[in-house]
Amino acid sequence: MKWHFSAKTGSPFWLEMRKQLEFDPLTDIHCSSDLALFPDISLALQDIAIEELQPRGLDPADLVGVFESGGTTGKAKRVIAYEEWLSQLVNWRVESFNKLNNSQPKNTLAIIPSGPHIVGAINFRRAKALGGHCFTVDLDPRWVKKLIKAGNTEACKDYVNHLIDQAELIIATQSISYLVATPPLLETIAQRPPLYKYLNKNLEMITWGGTHMDADTLDYLKTYIFPDVCITASYGSTMILSETKARMNEHYNGLPIFDSYAPYVLLDVVDLETKTPVPYYHRGRVTMNHVSKFALFPNILERDTAIKLPAIGHNLGVAVCDIQPVAEILGQAVIEGVY
Repeated sequence: MKWHFSAKTGSPFWLEMRKQLEFDPLTDIHCSSDLALFPDISLALQDIAIEELQPRGLDPADLVGVFESGGTTGKAKRVIAYEEWLSQLVNWRVESFNKLNNSQPKNTLAIIPSGPHIVGAINFRRAKALGGHCFTVDLDPRWVKKLIKAGNTEACKDYVNHLIDQAELIIATQSISYLVATPPLLETIAQRPPLYKYLNKNLEMITWGGTHMDADTLDYLKTYIFPDVCITASYGSTMILSETKARMNEHYNGLPIFDSYAPYVLLDVVDLETKTPVPYYHRGRVTMNHVSKFALFPNILERDTAIKLPAIGHNLGVAVCDIQPVAEILGQAVIEGVY
């Protein structure tokens, strides 16, 4: 709190916001549960000049870039990310992976959004940390959502097949060990037997995310399509500059359990009417907090609901499982699309 609310190190946004708060963050924030005192400032990120978010205590030269949310519920929100933060995050994401032989590159194919979306920057660094190159197929989630909203399902199917067609060209000529894709894309791959049989023999790991997946679909993919490939998942948000990671070899009702990068990224699950935390093993709305020297985004109400589970070990926050989108936010329908 001292960092973000000091004139020397804080951002112009939070220094100005402090005047509007009904509490003093320097004296009233003592523990992670106190972060609920902050208002959800995510809507302000739709219009604010990005320079207002830069902490004065950080060197602007270390900025990776400006990133945007997917615009699922309206205008996109903008955030910034620093190289040091992304490096820390990626190191945490891959710390449990086997160490790789540098003489044998393990390349990644990521069929995910790039451009203004932070997931592209994260996966580029993740691929490098795993000892290989990152091959990409650009995915525009906003275009797919427009097609779905207009009821143009055939064009949506054509676009998804267009993505997989591009992926096949890479798979046919390059050595790919890791595949990153969304559930709708994996379901499309499952409709192409020559492709999924080839991948099943050559992939080491598939990481899915971006949209929810039910337990039956996940079981089908694991049992019949990719029985010889490790399948894991991630769940994240632009608003926390981060992804969670699924616990290895542990699930709840057939679905992955997601842990956040504590203590910098903390999750909770709350009752939407009372805004109070729900008991463990109950469903509620996901809230996210990012608290580091790189950014302060506390008490962000996400578009998803989830089952609340205990955090791993002695970590702060909670774990989540069985992520599902809400039907609408602020009168806007929530459309998942392919991401």
